[in-house]
Amino acid sequence: MGIVSFHKKYYLGKLEEYENRILSDAELYDVKQLLKVLDDLTDEGYTSLNNALESDFSCLTRLRSVLQKNETIPFPVDHEKLPNTAYSSREYELEDLLEDLIDEAGKKGSTSSNPFLKEIYRYCEWVGQDDDTAYVFLLRDALLPYIFFKSRGVKNICPWLISRRFLEDVTKTENMDEELRLPLYEALESGHTSFDTFSSFCRERILKALDNHQELKTILLDLLGSIKQNRIMVIESGYMGTIPMTLKSLDDRVDFRMFTTAPFLYKTYQDKLFCRRYEDLRSFETLYSQDLLLRYSSYRNERFYVNISKDEFVKKKSFMEFGQN
Repeated sequence: MGIVSFHKKYYLGKLEEYENRILSDAELYDVKQLLKVLDDLTDEGYTSLNNALESDFSCLTRLRSVLQKNETIPFPVDHEKLPNTAYSSREYELEDLLEDLIDEAGKKGSTSSNPFLKEIYRYCEWVGQDDDTAYVFLLRDALLPYIFFKSRGVKNICPWLISRRFLEDVTKTENMDEELRLPLYEALESGHTSFDTFSSFCRERILKALDNHQELKTILLDLLGSIKQNRIMVIESGYMGTIPMTLKSLDDRVDFRMFTTAPFLYKTYQDKLFCRRYEDLRSFETLYSQDLLLRYSSYRNERFYVNISKDEFVKKKSFMEFGQN
């Protein structure tokens, strides 16, 4: 069982279901979303899974053919193409820097015209606020939700930069995120689609993976232990929910909310999703402030440290996105 084997089985099943017949609008929407998952991987620079699926049974070609036969076009890769950026060598403590950046953005007074920002803020309002809940925002993708909550005076909010770079830095292991993600695919491949059985299956295997990386496990337990509220709500943009599931495996107080997820997880995460529009995920993740402004640098003394973009244009666009709050 594994990431590739799950996708092969899942996509082959969908092709067998949808090929060689006229599809309803709902079925075509499903095909478009499934193709978008793979197109987004290419857009992000990950090609190994797509190459395997295409090589084994012409998966992407056949999905496009299904749409063509039904006179339907795929979802475009239509988010703004962001520039490359260079980062300062200076390290900043994350929370202190965010305070300064929010203040600086407020003085600029300009706002972004990106219409998708309104959807992010609707997501934040849907998450809601509770005094006995601590809110953990997984940066970089949940930076704007963090600013939304902070601007409204919500207490007990934590920006945690538990990124791919963080995981590799702490564990000195390449693709550590895939090691934590693997149990989620194994759970799905084993038929665990209800959240309770899915969560139980993943917990056992995630904890086993963390036992092989004690420093990471200790850091995550310390972060969770620093929260005194009875409930912890983890906020992220979405897709597999790897880090929320990892945190939930370590602490029963953890619950999470995502903007959306992959179509094959809609049923499993149904109570934790703002919407089932997977096609909007890259628009969420490719905003200047969330994709380019900050970069993980190091973690020490229970603090995240970051570098900031040296590009004034990136800063300007990021501050305009801040201003929507």
